[in-house]
Amino acid sequence: MLLVSKLLALFVYPLSFFFILVIVSIVLRRRLASRSANALRLLAVAWLYFCATEWGASLLLAPLERGYPAVETDALPVAEAIVVLGGAMTNKSRFGLGGDLNASADRLWHSAALFSAGKAPIMVLSGGAGLGQSTTEAELMLGALRAIGIDGAIELETQSQTTRENAYFTGKLLNAHGITHILLVTSAAHMRRAMPLFQAQGLLVTPAATDHQTPLHVGAIPGWLPTTERLARSTRALHEWVGYWIYERLGHFEMAAITED
Repeated sequence: MLLVSKLLALFVYPLSFFFILVIVSIVLRRRLASRSANALRLLAVAWLYFCATEWGASLLLAPLERGYPAVETDALPVAEAIVVLGGAMTNKSRFGLGGDLNASADRLWHSAALFSAGKAPIMVLSGGAGLGQSTTEAELMLGALRAIGIDGAIELETQSQTTRENAYFTGKLLNAHGITHILLVTSAAHMRRAMPLFQAQGLLVTPAATDHQTPLHVGAIPGWLPTTERLARSTRALHEWVGYWIYERLGHFEMAAITED
């Protein structure tokens, strides 16, 4: 299912979909279907342009983030544990010294602020090792937090490869500690998919969303002008929409357990 989800998301990514349409149009042109080929090329360019503008990026991403606004640390309740989902670090660096922080690194800083503010007595870092990697993402996140002076009770969940597995394996760990109320830390766009999965494990979940990417103001670059940053946001949004759609269709938001194989 992990492979199916990733392949389906790949097909709807703006650049991937653009090239698929262009390739199909080339095939059609060779079969003398020039009108259909031209229509597909026009659609390919229009889709890529739309996703690379602020109009497209905001239209795709804002609905995901709108339900999970940024909340001041003091305004969040005290919980029994802070759960931090992987996605903030990318494997090990080229020199083997820890991992590389990526565009979602706000997850680490937000969790550090919550833990330092005493919002929970324990923190759980969730994330397994990627393909061909010997170090889990949970271990990399732990190293980054320790490096900035975050100390205390931190548990690692190192088996998960997907958001669904994040919820399942972390739920087992929390159940062993008798913990039911958590502050869930992940990117705002990811929260719509992550939160119900943790709730399906019988947990009381308070969202502590971070890494909001929809800008409050467009800025100096006009919204109609395409940029790589806007294209990246559209791609991220489509990834989340596809993941949410698959999980919803398979009933994962209602299931309390999954197989471990």
